[in-house]
Amino acid sequence: MNRRTLTAIRFVAALIVGYSAQSLANQAGPGPDPQYFLAGMRCVGGSYGLRLPATLPALNTMAPLVSTLILEVEKHEGYTATRKVLRFKGLTLGVVTFSNDPTRYALDSAEISSSAWRNIAPFRVGQRIEAAHKLLGVIADPDLYLRSTYTGEAESVRFESRSGRITSVIYECYTG
Repeated sequence: MNRRTLTAIRFVAALIVGYSAQSLANQAGPGPDPQYFLAGMRCVGGSYGLRLPATLPALNTMAPLVSTLILEVEKHEGYTATRKVLRFKGLTLGVVTFSNDPTRYALDSAEISSSAWRNIAPFRVGQRIEAAHKLLGVIADPDLYLRSTYTGEAESVRFESRSGRITSVIYECYTG
């Protein structure tokens, strides 16, 4: 085999290996969106958290409930803890309620999908992404399209958006 033929074979082999590696990378899809630590991030209260009623009866009456779904009942010594999904129009809350204290609840998650709930969170459905960037501060600078998750010690907030506007605000919360 002459030198020219050997060089051509190596070149073709390199192209095939490179193409195969690129094809596999494309099949895996894009990597996950990054997470950024946001000091002071809490689901309830603070600069980034929700402003919800302090008691379960007040929470249940802040708007008409569309549905309630019981996910799980955990039996503990002397009481039960019930995981529920409360659906209001444009707002879905995951809560844990306690049989030994009917006024108490712990927030597990929240998804705001309507601008009607603009008063319960600093981030609003319908607002421009730039407004959320401004509130989040320099930590959000690399996240041009607001696709990252912003986490605190144990809680987080993330966004869905379209055409430069927030369409959904999603909180994941620590319940203990």
